[in-house]
Amino acid sequence: MKKVAGRIKRLLRSPYRIAVAVLLLLILCFSLLALWDGFCDFFTAHITPVFLNTYGRFTGLFPFSFGELLIVIGLLLLAVAPLPVILLIFLRKKKGFRAFCRVFYKTFLMILLSVALIMTLNCSIPYGCSDLEIKAHAREYTVGELEKLRNYLVEKCNQMAASFPRDEAGHLIYDPDVGELNEEARRLMQSLSDEYPRLGGYYPDMKPIFFSTFMSQSCLTGIFFPFSLEANYNPKMYIMNYATVFCHEYAHLKGYMQEDEANYLSFLACIRSEDPYVVYSGYLGVISYVDRAYHKNVKEAEPGRYEAQPGISKQVETDDIFLTKEAWAEVEEAAVFDTETVDRLHTDFTNGYIHYYGIEDGIASYGRVTDLLLQHYEGTLY
Repeated sequence: MKKVAGRIKRLLRSPYRIAVAVLLLLILCFSLLALWDGFCDFFTAHITPVFLNTYGRFTGLFPFSFGELLIVIGLLLLAVAPLPVILLIFLRKKKGFRAFCRVFYKTFLMILLSVALIMTLNCSIPYGCSDLEIKAHAREYTVGELEKLRNYLVEKCNQMAASFPRDEAGHLIYDPDVGELNEEARRLMQSLSDEYPRLGGYYPDMKPIFFSTFMSQSCLTGIFFPFSLEANYNPKMYIMNYATVFCHEYAHLKGYMQEDEANYLSFLACIRSEDPYVVYSGYLGVISYVDRAYHKNVKEAEPGRYEAQPGISKQVETDDIFLTKEAWAEVEEAAVFDTETVDRLHTDFTNGYIHYYGIEDGIASYGRVTDLLLQHYEGTLY
C-alpha cells in the first residue's frame, strides 16, 4: 500500500503524467461509450455541433485544407521519430541532447494521444450512432421492384443527359462557379434538417486537396477529416461529381459516417435542387450502384433479362466517370508512385478502416444505398 501511495504522490507531482493519465482515461471512457448508440446519438446531435462551431470555424479560416497540412506534419514526425534514438547511441553523454530527447518523445506521445482522443470523439462516436430510421422499416424487395427502380433511374438520367448542351466531342458544356455550387450544397443539406435535424446549422466551405494527384491515384472524389472537421474534395475529378460529392462529405461532417447513408442523404439533397445539373449529379451518384445490383441479381438466374431493359445511354456513360481521359493523363504524368499500387493500398486501408468500425462489407457498403432507394421509392414506383 505504501508503494502504491508513493507512486500516486509522484504522479500527482508531475503535470505531464497527469495529462497523459487523463488523456488515456478519456480515450478509454469514450471508446466504451461509443459502443452505446444512445450516447452516440446524443453526443453527435448536441456536442459535435459545439466542436463544429468552434474548432470547425477555426480550421475553416484557412484557405487550404488544414487537415491535409496536419497529415503532412504527422508523416514528417513519424519519419524523424526514430532519429533521436539512433543519435542517442552516439550522443548519450550529452546532457543537453538527452534532455531534448525526453522533451521530443513526451511531446510526440501527447500528440498521438490527442489525435486518438479527437478521432474517438469525431469518428468512433458518430460511427456508433443509430442507423437511419428508414432502415428500421426495411423488407425484402423483389427483383421486379429492383428492376423498376433501376429502369426509372436509367430513364431519368437518359432524359436529363440528352437535355444538356454538349461540345463536338459529346462532353457537357458546364463550368459552374465552385463557390456557388458549395453554397448550393450547404443549402440543400440544410433543407433536409426537418427530417434529419443533425443536418442543420453551420457548414464550413469545401476545400480542394493540394495533393490531388495522389488522391486521384487512390480513386478518391472526396474525404472528411475528423481531426480537423473539414470536408475536402478532389479538384481533378470530373465536374459532374462535384454536387453529389460535396453533399456526401457534408453528410459525414454532420455525423452520418456510414457510406450508404451519406450516399442516400446526398441523393435526397441533390434532387431537391432547382439547378438541373445538380439534380443530374444526384442521379449519376447512385445509378451505377443500382444498375450493378440489378445486373448481379439477374445475370445468372435469368440470362437476357438485363439486356431486355432500357440501356444506359452513351451520354450518361460519358458523364458517369471519375476523371476525364485528359485528367488521367495529367495524373499519370505527375505520379510519383505506381497508380495500381496506390489504389490497392488505399483499398486495403479503407476496407480495414471501415471493418474496424463494424461495417462488415467494407467498401461494398457504398452500394447499400440501393436498399435505401428501394425503400424511398416504395409506394411511388411499386
